[in-house]
Amino acid sequence: MQQRTQQARIKEAKRPLALAAGLMSVVGLMCASQDAQSQQDAGDLSKEKAEKVYPARPHYSPYAGRNFPTRPYFGDTHLHTAVSMDAGAGGARLGPRDAYRFARGEEVTSSSGQLAKLSRPLDFLVVADHSDNMGFFPDLFAGKPEILANPTGRRWYDMIQSGRGAEAAMEIISTFSQGTFPKELMYFPGSRPYRSAWQDMIAAAEQYNEPGRFTAFIGYEWSSNTGGITFIGM
Repeated sequence: MQQRTQQARIKEAKRPLALAAGLMSVVGLMCASQDAQSQQDAGDLSKEKAEKVYPARPHYSPYAGRNFPTRPYFGDTHLHTAVSMDAGAGGARLGPRDAYRFARGEEVTSSSGQLAKLSRPLDFLVVADHSDNMGFFPDLFAGKPEILANPTGRRWYDMIQSGRGAEAAMEIISTFSQGTFPKELMYFPGSRPYRSAWQDMIAAAEQYNEPGRFTAFIGYEWSSNTGGITFIGM
């Protein structure tokens, strides 16, 4: 009986030790788990990880966040009027101001006498009349005395007035490109008639330019006789 009592006491004394050892094992496992989790989460937060945690919400407006042009503009970057020798001799009778009015959506009377109007106004226009001999043809068509005093000028004028404008245009262009154009009829840059024609081109563009609605570019065409190079200046 005494031996059994002693064994029970020994067993009772070991029970707290076993409980303490079990608790230490649980704490050890928890610490190890936390260490593993810490090692797994170590490092910088990347953009990809952040987007997964905080996904972006769609904008309320479909136009929010757009940073690229969404409106196309329509216009003409190469238009000749009666100021150019080829267009003028070919029958064009409308000048730069008529061209700008037409481009802006106004109704104009065409060179054939018919009314013309665009279905939709343009956003911009470059009146690119030839820089070579600029202003010559309007004076030829008007019959300026200085031009009619020259035999060639008089003949070209009579051809145009008799309905042979296309033939006159080909001859004018041919003589100019071949260097046989009469020097007395040349409107050289810096001369009074040339400067007057260019200033009028600028004034026409300034008159019809309207920021935010219509852009009238100040321009011209310079064509090389060698290689067929065409340059549009603005």
